[in-house]
Amino acid sequence: MPRLHSITLFIFMLFQSFSAYGRVISVSTQLHQPYKKPVSEHLSYLIDSTHSMTVIQAKEHLLDFTHWHKPQVHFGNIQYPVWFSAQILNNSAEHIILRLNYPILDTVEFFLVDRGEVVKSFVTGSAFPFREREIFGNYFKISIPPGQYLLLFRIRSFYNVQFSATFYNWNALNYVNNREGIFQGIYIGFVVLVVIYSLFLFRKIRDEIFIYYIFHTLATAIITLHLYGYTFRFLWPNAPVINSYEPMIFGLGIFTTIFSIKFLKAEDFSPFWSKVLWGVFWVNVPVFILPFLGFKDMANGLVQLVGAIGCFLMLLAGIFLLSRGYRPARYYVVAFTFLLLGVILTILARMNVIPNHPLFIHASQYGSLLDITFLALAITDRLYIGLKERNQLRAQLIKETIEKENLIKHQYLLLREEVEKQTKQLKNVNAELEKITDELRQKNQFLTKFLSVIGHDLKTSISNLVGLIEVYSEDVRKTHSKFYNMLYKSAQNTYQILENLLLFSRINISDLRPKIQHVNPLEVFKKVEEQIKSKILNKDIELILDCDPVGKIAADEFYLEVIVRNILDNAVKFTPKNGKITIKTYAKENDLSVIEIKDSGKGMSKEELVKFFNPKVSFTTRGTDGESGTGIGRILIKELTEAMNGSLKIESTPGAGTSFILIFDSYRK
Repeated sequence: MPRLHSITLFIFMLFQSFSAYGRVISVSTQLHQPYKKPVSEHLSYLIDSTHSMTVIQAKEHLLDFTHWHKPQVHFGNIQYPVWFSAQILNNSAEHIILRLNYPILDTVEFFLVDRGEVVKSFVTGSAFPFREREIFGNYFKISIPPGQYLLLFRIRSFYNVQFSATFYNWNALNYVNNREGIFQGIYIGFVVLVVIYSLFLFRKIRDEIFIYYIFHTLATAIITLHLYGYTFRFLWPNAPVINSYEPMIFGLGIFTTIFSIKFLKAEDFSPFWSKVLWGVFWVNVPVFILPFLGFKDMANGLVQLVGAIGCFLMLLAGIFLLSRGYRPARYYVVAFTFLLLGVILTILARMNVIPNHPLFIHASQYGSLLDITFLALAITDRLYIGLKERNQLRAQLIKETIEKENLIKHQYLLLREEVEKQTKQLKNVNAELEKITDELRQKNQFLTKFLSVIGHDLKTSISNLVGLIEVYSEDVRKTHSKFYNMLYKSAQNTYQILENLLLFSRINISDLRPKIQHVNPLEVFKKVEEQIKSKILNKDIELILDCDPVGKIAADEFYLEVIVRNILDNAVKFTPKNGKITIKTYAKENDLSVIEIKDSGKGMSKEELVKFFNPKVSFTTRGTDGESGTGIGRILIKELTEAMNGSLKIESTPGAGTSFILIFDSYRK
């Protein structure tokens, strides 16, 4: 009896000891048969507030561990390490694998204890290179051989401590890995296909919304794949330090915000929602800066704020714009509804609010797929609406163009009719003008011929009269000197007036145009001097030629002769006896030649200078010896000078004489 009592006491104490460690997890598998068993609710935990508890100390404090009774372990953002323990009885003939179903845990230290001794230990986690894991894969695993063991593992994660624990045998684990690999391959392939097709459409259509959609798709895919460990596995397996900047990865959601702003055209439809969405964008920006400044907690808080509130605000903006009649927003609202619903279901499953079912655990990824799909439909609808509006606008433009063409045709017909009418009238007018022109031409020819005949007869008669007067004997001149002088001057003056009158009529009636050529002004001066020599000698006037070698000037020799003769004749007329007339020529800048004819006569006042070239004003004065004139000469001087592109200037002072200054172009070869 005493011996039986001792055995009973030993068994009771052993049972109590196992109860202190927690429930014993019994595993029994059949060879080549898949085996899977969730064990999260069989775990016990202890929060290490000292940050320094060792495995030996953890074993000594097993009675302080608290039983975790939920299917999903979730401590949130805890800054202390957490110890977990479990009694495992592997009754099978093969190793079993414990998998922690969350790939973003900074440090995971596994300890397998047999009869108080640590028989296996290793450290893994997202803070270590991917290749250092005992069992290759996205999740953290430990292999447990047959037998009874105490399993201790310590988790420390800066951002979040959450996972579900499951036992697998190798068959079941391979099956699960293959299934997840196929699903993730389909997901990644779908994302790559969407991105490539969007780039193709952007190249064809050149709508920038495709670029924003591509960035949103890539950002959503990266965040989703990061939650399942694929970014670490495939993108930076040897750079675990990137995982320590996790808020920046989740901060890629900023591309979703900018896509929403551009797609919804919030700036055009609602300034309020435009400001709200831009506010979400700028709140997200510090997430990429704060981790480098050492404020990872603050960056993580901003990410959670934007994730919780920002997505909800983007959904509300879509609903508002849909209510305002922006049709593409309907697919946008559906897309964001699926995305938010998926994220919410995943969070609730990990917080043990809803069952820890794979459908709920992967709900965020399903929501991501639906989000990408419906946003593609939204963009397609947006393009369709834009194309429809452009077609309507094109149709309207075509209609307006046709109406304008018809109007132009009608106006053209009216204009052509009016032009034909005007052309007919112009032809009639031209015919009348030609008739009148022909009559005028005939009259001009008759008048020219008449003037020529009359002028020739008059010049001949007057010339004969002057000749008869000149041949009077010296006795007659002395006896009737006064009468003789009057008769002689009158005959000469009449001859000069007649000659100017005939020249003026010839120029105006026959349209005599100047022939510009190289003219030597000195030869012209000498020729004119011979013509008026008798007048100069009669008044004992001294004629001085002070000519610089200016060369030849560009002028009409006949025109220049008429101009110089009239100016000299005028100078002789108003210069007293024994007076002086000077002719100068000199060169001026810009290839100009100047002819200046200056007399010592009585000069003119300012009022007389104004009247001198005005053909509408009668301006005749008698000379110093009683000479008279009609004023035709002054008009000839001005018109002939301007006809040769020359210029004329008069300087005169009463009592001091007058200067005529002619300026012509120098002749160029």
